[in-house]
Amino acid sequence: MTRRRPDHMKLPALYLLAFAFGLAPTACRPAAAQDRLAPADANEARLNRLQPPDEVMDLIGLKPGMSVAEIGAGRGRYIVHLADRVGPAGKVYAEDIDAPSLRYLDQRCRRGGFANVETILGAVTDPKLPPASLDLIFVISSYHHFSDPVALMRKARPALKPSGRAAVAEWIPKPDGRGEGTTPDKMKAQMEDAGFVLERVDKSLEANRLYIYLFRLPPPRPGSPPPSEGEADRSLHAAAARNDTAEIERLLAAGAPVDAKDDDAHTPL
Repeated sequence: MTRRRPDHMKLPALYLLAFAFGLAPTACRPAAAQDRLAPADANEARLNRLQPPDEVMDLIGLKPGMSVAEIGAGRGRYIVHLADRVGPAGKVYAEDIDAPSLRYLDQRCRRGGFANVETILGAVTDPKLPPASLDLIFVISSYHHFSDPVALMRKARPALKPSGRAAVAEWIPKPDGRGEGTTPDKMKAQMEDAGFVLERVDKSLEANRLYIYLFRLPPPRPGSPPPSEGEADRSLHAAAARNDTAEIERLLAAGAPVDAKDDDAHTPL
């Protein structure tokens, strides 16, 4: 069982013909600084008009310095915008199960000079994201292609920092039920089954048949045990590896143990 091919991987016939006759699109040539965010083809341009990257990133609260992962990143239509927004101090993980798409994405980011992007070849129900490392998990117009979204998002959840969020930008079906997408009730139910709590639904792009769902992690249950020393220590090491000073300070304030033999690993420079 595999995830189906999402919208950003459906290439128009004219685009394929261009390759057949050797008319490579400009995005396949060395990218100048001014066009490194340019869509790679007509389909990406169409999707960007329906899902304006700057507007979407504002709505999901993406800021410079953040660590974000896109599940179902495809050929990198949105990855380049995420990388540009978080900047050199931020980190972007581009996850997909399609290896050729990730190879293209990696080359695209190299041409564009995005050194803050790391690709991850995930599995159908496991995105293989680094634990306790993300401020945001992001999915755009791919959710309805996931074979088992509950299992996939449940596996993604441990990658979030305690204060992290998940943002899912998803098509809404037409009133007659036609068209790809996910109903709001189904989205809420599935994400709750995966262990998330719905904060709000942004309908700013409803005219384009797009809702943006914002989720957070649930609070600890009353009486539930605190994270084990090993779990807290792993989170601390992960924050130190990212040089995430704010997260290190938060974990230390929460009582995460510091190994006296390895103080440097937990202390920001």
